[in-house]
Amino acid sequence: MLNKVKLTEKEMREFAEVFAYYDYGEEEIGMVPYYPGYPDRSSLINYLVAMIRTANEYDAVYGTSDKKEGIIILTDTAHPYPGVAMIKMMWRMMRALGFKNFGEIMKRFQAGGASLEKAYRDSKKQFVQIELLAIKKAYQGKGLMRPLVETAFEVAKKGNLPVIVSTDAKIKKDKYKHIGMEHVNTRTLGEKSFMYDLVRNVD
Repeated sequence: MLNKVKLTEKEMREFAEVFAYYDYGEEEIGMVPYYPGYPDRSSLINYLVAMIRTANEYDAVYGTSDKKEGIIILTDTAHPYPGVAMIKMMWRMMRALGFKNFGEIMKRFQAGGASLEKAYRDSKKQFVQIELLAIKKAYQGKGLMRPLVETAFEVAKKGNLPVIVSTDAKIKKDKYKHIGMEHVNTRTLGEKSFMYDLVRNVD
């Protein structure tokens, strides 16, 4: 299993930029155009940094090595962030987007129906969730996604929990499937915009 790492301010922004400027190809647009200011990605990057910063503060970031070529952020409902952490993260996210825009983005996420996360929470089912996975551009295509995702599997195995993830890119969905996750639902959020829900159930 990979080790937890601490990110510098520069690294947090670098990983946010990798995520924000992902190439979806011609068939999809992902969620990116729905963030305020598009095609400028500044608000989206600030939103992502808000999430990464909170994970960084509460030891939820795992890295491929001390060089941090790639990271994965995990949350575990059996060992959740303290309440103050969630308040800080939500406040930071709302400030990044603006309160009205934050509300609109949340509505957009719900447009295609309930997410796997919501279904699990409503049924009071515990799980580990992949919140963000990003690999620096110089290291993409070198097989680093597998050890990151397998770290999520190992964390979940300790608590006998499923692993869930939602992604807005078909390419990412296919990669998760290749590593061992099952695609269970596709939510349509808008024209050429989809969310794919995947799970790896307890063995």
